[in-house]
Amino acid sequence: MGGVFINYRRSPRATDAVHRLRERLSRHFGDAQVFLDTSSMLPGNRYPDDLRRRVHDCEVLLVTIPEGWLEARDPSGERCLDRAGDWVRHEIELALAAGKTVIPLLLDAAEPPSPELLPASIRDLSLRQAHRVTADGWDAAVEELIATLETLVAPEWVPIPSEERPPRQPGQLLGWATGLLATALCVLVPWAATTGGPPPEPGGAPVALLLALASLGLMGFVLVAVLLSCGLMRRPIQAWERDLQDATQQNYLRATYPVPVFLLLFATVLVIQVWGRSPGFAVVLMLGMCLAVGPMAARFVRSLKKDRERWVQWPEAVPATALMVVVRREIARLDVRTQEWSGPIRREQRDRARFALGELAGAVAAHGRAAERGRLLWLREAQPWAFSGYVLWLALTVALTLAWTLPLGLQDGGGTRLHAAPVAAGVVGFWLAWTTMECAYRYQRWQRRMFHTEAVRRLTLIEVRVDTLSLPSRTRLATT
Repeated sequence: MGGVFINYRRSPRATDAVHRLRERLSRHFGDAQVFLDTSSMLPGNRYPDDLRRRVHDCEVLLVTIPEGWLEARDPSGERCLDRAGDWVRHEIELALAAGKTVIPLLLDAAEPPSPELLPASIRDLSLRQAHRVTADGWDAAVEELIATLETLVAPEWVPIPSEERPPRQPGQLLGWATGLLATALCVLVPWAATTGGPPPEPGGAPVALLLALASLGLMGFVLVAVLLSCGLMRRPIQAWERDLQDATQQNYLRATYPVPVFLLLFATVLVIQVWGRSPGFAVVLMLGMCLAVGPMAARFVRSLKKDRERWVQWPEAVPATALMVVVRREIARLDVRTQEWSGPIRREQRDRARFALGELAGAVAAHGRAAERGRLLWLREAQPWAFSGYVLWLALTVALTLAWTLPLGLQDGGGTRLHAAPVAAGVVGFWLAWTTMECAYRYQRWQRRMFHTEAVRRLTLIEVRVDTLSLPSRTRLATT
C-alpha cells in the first residue's frame, strides 16, 4: 500500500496541525496514501494490528514534534516516551527498525530532539534531517514537504496499457495476390465472353461495353469528388472534420453517415441495372458490397464502444499508428479534463495528464514524420489496399473492354478497334487512377502537416496548464 504514516501525540496544537496536514497530503497523494489513526482505521479493528501493519507498509513516517514533545508526561508524572506501552515511541521504533524514511516534522518553534534526551531505541531520530512547519508559513512549508515526499512515495496510479494492436501490413503477399488476380481478370473475363456469352443483339449495346464505360465513369466520378474535397474544399472540410473529431465518436458518425449511405445506394442501383443483363456479375457485385460493408459496420460499432471506454479508463497508451481522428479526439478529451481541474491538482491527476501528454506527443510526432513520406512509401505503408483495389479495378475495366472487342475481332477477322479500345481503356483508367491517388497523396500530406502544427500547439497549451495547476508542489522550493 505504501504512502505516508503520520505519527503524533494528541495535544490541542498538534492535533489541529496533524488533521490540517493530513487533509492537504490526502488531496495531493490520495486518501489511501496517507494514514492517520483517527481517520484511516475502521471501527471494530484491533488498532495495535492496524498500526503495526501500516507502519510496515508505509514508505515515510512523519514524526510530528510540537513544542514540549520531549517533556510530555502522563497523569502519573512519568514521561510518555519512557513508558513501555507508548505508541508514539513504538511506531518510531518499528519504522527505524524496518529501514523506513523517518522525517521529524517540527511545528513552530519546536527544536530537534537531542540524542541524549531520547530513549535508546529511537535515538537515531535525532540524526534525521527535520522539516519545519510554522503557522505563518504553513502553505509554503507544506508544499515543500509534498515535493520532498514525491521523491519518496511511489505513485499509486500505473499506466493502462493499450489494447489496440497496430494494423498488420499486408506486405508482398498483397502485391503477388493483386498481380495474380489482375492477370486472371484480364484472361478469364474475355474468355468467358467469347465462349459462353450470348451474341450481342443487333443495334443493342453490349453488356461488357456498358460495364466498361460505367467503370470508367465511376473512376471519373471518384476523381471529381477527390478534386473537390482535396482541392477546392479542402480547408472547409478540414475545419469541419476538426470540429467533428473534437466531439464524441457517436456525433461524428451521425454527421458523416450520408457519405457511405450515398455510395451504398449508388452500388445498389448499379446492381439492379446489371441484374437483368448479367445476373452472375450482379451477384459478384453484391458479394463485394457485403464484404465491404460488413467489416465497416463492425468497425463502427467497436469504435463507439472504445470511445466510451476511453473516457472512463484514461489515459491509455496511444500507439504511434493511431489515426488522426483518434489522436485529435484524445487531445480534446485531455483538454476538457484539464479545463475542469482547479489547482493545485492531485499527484495522480498530474501523473495521468503527463502520461497522456507523452503518449499523444509521440503519436503526433509519428504523423509529422508520415507527412514527409514519398509517394511509393505512402502507397506501400498507408494505402496498400486502396492501391491494390485500383489495380484490380483497372484490370477489370480492361478485361471488360477485351470482352467486348474480342468477339468482334473474331467475327470481323481483326481490326484496329480490337487493339485500340483496350489500350485506350487502360490509358484512360490509369490516368484517372493515378490522378486520384496523386490528389489524395497531396491532400493527406497537407492534412498531416496541418494536424501536426495544430496538435503541437494544443499539447503545448495543455502542458502549460498542467504545469500551472501542479504548482507549487511540482517543484521543491529553493533552500537558503
